[in-house]
Amino acid sequence: MIEITFNPEEIVGKLSKLGQVQLPSAAATALNLTAFKVREALQAGATASFKEVSPFTLAAFLYKKSTPSNLEASIFIRFDAPKGNAPSDYLAPHIYGGLAYRTRFARGLERVRDPSPIAMGGSILASNKVMTPTQSPQGVRFGARGRMTPGQYEQIFTYLANTDSTRTATTGRKSAGRAGVRYFYMNQAMADERRNLRSNKPGIFKVNSGKLMRVMTEIKTPSFGAKFRFFDIGSETANREFPLLLSKQKFL
Repeated sequence: MIEITFNPEEIVGKLSKLGQVQLPSAAATALNLTAFKVREALQAGATASFKEVSPFTLAAFLYKKSTPSNLEASIFIRFDAPKGNAPSDYLAPHIYGGLAYRTRFARGLERVRDPSPIAMGGSILASNKVMTPTQSPQGVRFGARGRMTPGQYEQIFTYLANTDSTRTATTGRKSAGRAGVRYFYMNQAMADERRNLRSNKPGIFKVNSGKLMRVMTEIKTPSFGAKFRFFDIGSETANREFPLLLSKQKFL
């Protein structure tokens, strides 16, 4: 969170009595305008820092307004997402540095049992691994921004959570048979036994009309550097804009 505050006592002695009355209202207006400027700067900074930024992420920079009785405005990143991953969570590694945010999909696979006898009851995904979609248009459904669609993530998880490699499962209201596809997880031992794979890395595969296609590959959780200057952008913008915006307000 970025906080922008103003102490009226710093200049109140230089003002007339009328100006002293008008100052809190003028300062609150300037703080709110500054918060909006910071929000715009953060949106521009995110666009410059990342290869692709979704409209959902850009809209996640929010601010709380100041009032004449509380001369403090704050800018923060949305911390909730009922149907997905919270922006404050997945942006944190890019602000502070560290391991990539563990998505709801990854956390879910940690709770799904690998049906292979070789796995001895272990989960599909270890806590230090993630699944990354392949770039093959044969098995992956891409959205407008060139990423796997949320619908396919949901479909894959439903299959894996409710079935093993020899049974079908339901995905929403469609059965696997009607959908014409089947997903299954191939662990390292299984991948090593297959001679026709381009890569022997474990992952999630899709079977459609008897054709086997890799849709996701299991990799170690990546680590990111602190490339998004969230706090620097906020403080630099606030320090530059607030004095200018306050000077434009009418108070004596």
